[in-house]
Amino acid sequence: MLIVSLTLGTVVAGCRAKQALRAELGAGLTGAAQTVASAFEDLPNSDHPMRDLRQLVKTFDGNRHVHATLLDGDGRTVFVSQTRMTGSSAPPWFRNLLGPAPAGLRIHVPDAIHQPLTIVLSPISEIDIASAWGDLWAVIAVLTTSAAVGLVLVNLVIGTAFRPLKALSAQFAQIGTGDYSGQVAEEGPSEIRRLQHGFNAMAGRLAGATARNRLLTDQLSTIQDEERADIARDLHDEIGPHLFAVNMDAEMIAQLNDAGRTDAIPDRILSIQAAVGHMQHEVRDLLGRLRPARVTEFGLNTAILDLSRFWRSRRADITFTLSLLDDEGRLPDATKEAAYRVVQEAVNNAVRHGHPRTVEVAMKVLASGDLAVQVVDDGASSPMPHTAGGLGLIGMGERVAALGGTLGYGPTPGRLGWTVDARLPLEAQASVRPPVEATL
Repeated sequence: MLIVSLTLGTVVAGCRAKQALRAELGAGLTGAAQTVASAFEDLPNSDHPMRDLRQLVKTFDGNRHVHATLLDGDGRTVFVSQTRMTGSSAPPWFRNLLGPAPAGLRIHVPDAIHQPLTIVLSPISEIDIASAWGDLWAVIAVLTTSAAVGLVLVNLVIGTAFRPLKALSAQFAQIGTGDYSGQVAEEGPSEIRRLQHGFNAMAGRLAGATARNRLLTDQLSTIQDEERADIARDLHDEIGPHLFAVNMDAEMIAQLNDAGRTDAIPDRILSIQAAVGHMQHEVRDLLGRLRPARVTEFGLNTAILDLSRFWRSRRADITFTLSLLDDEGRLPDATKEAAYRVVQEAVNNAVRHGHPRTVEVAMKVLASGDLAVQVVDDGASSPMPHTAGGLGLIGMGERVAALGGTLGYGPTPGRLGWTVDARLPLEAQASVRPPVEATL
């Protein structure tokens, strides 16, 4: 823009110089012609006309715009005015740019002189062109200086305003290495401050997600260790003694057979069968714990019914009310899995922390095409330990958000208890946004 402005300013200054030169030379010729005409009026009364003509031509000595020449009838110069050239001359291309000078004037001397004489008034453009060239250079110098100063000022202002971007770029590089603890000072122009605020919020969310993932990983590792310890105890407490008993019964059968007491052998065989049956039951339980069945294998309704039966057998004082789906066939497996985990976590939290008398589970497909899952209990309504950053709710929210759904939980309005409400799309959609959690 500065270069364009400088170019346009130079062109405008050149055009104005061309117009001014033509106007000034035209005015000079007009004035000179009037001067000659006035002198010719007094010439018939002169006692020495040739002297007066010479004096008339001499009046144009030093004139910046007009050069006067007195010619005889044969075109020879009789007398000519003297012009003083001052200043440096302009380059030829500039002279050509301004165009040719106006045509001169030829004025015939009246017949009173009794000989054919002519005064030629020629415009002098060199001095004005040199002056215009100097003025143009002055304009160019001013515009160039202004452009240079403006460029320096713009560079300083923009450099100062965007200096915080260097710190922001450094923090982005730090995040690229996996370190999300960095924050940038929110300073500078409003646009930069908004960018810095967004960066700090993003870094905070990434740090929080990393911390939650670390907690979940630690919890998973702890659970795996506990499960291994439980399996080891079950193998030791349940399988080990029965294997020892089977071994003892087998040795006893051999001894009874050697002693000829075959009538006692059937009892030992029955004892071995009972021990093997007990061990088979324990092994099936262990296999079930090692490979839990997905809810999609037997259906969402069946899984929730099994969950309610599980808690009824342990908490007979709680009444479970279930409102399940009429047709779950068109639900994607990922949606079924997420819906079951929401119900499972909500029911577990209600039974463990809320001490309810009733738990209501309701599922239905909305007109919008979403699956609505709601769990309501009449237990405690005050904030409970599991609501303050509990890993169960974090995992529940992440499952729902991964499908593009929403999750809300909080005290039930107008009554005791807690409500968990989830909306899951029927078409599972991957999402990278954080879990949407809302207090009801």
